[in-house]
Amino acid sequence: MARDGQWQMRVEGGLSAHFIRPDGSSRPGTDWSVRLKQGEQTYHVRVRAYLGDDMTKRARADTEYQGRTVLGYVSDLLAQGWTPDRGGELVITIQNPTGETERAASKPWWRFW
Repeated sequence: MARDGQWQMRVEGGLSAHFIRPDGSSRPGTDWSVRLKQGEQTYHVRVRAYLGDDMTKRARADTEYQGRTVLGYVSDLLAQGWTPDRGGELVITIQNPTGETERAASKPWWRFW
């Protein structure tokens, strides 16, 4: 059980899509719905998480990793004094897990195409 001063948080859902940015370009990402609770107060915030350009296929498909990253971001904001009643646009870019790179698909030596 959490104390009244502590925040409880959980991801309640997400919508993955390509989002149009202010410069007119489109970028893949997810709008995450995060539920925050402190004492009797409950808040819902939306975090738009863009995927980094160098994301591996595995990391792009790992929604659990992405959700944990979003919760970590919100937790960091709360630790810095941000509160959900302030609102604001919450946007992050999720990168690959540390040290992960895309492995080049190897073709058999006998295949030319």
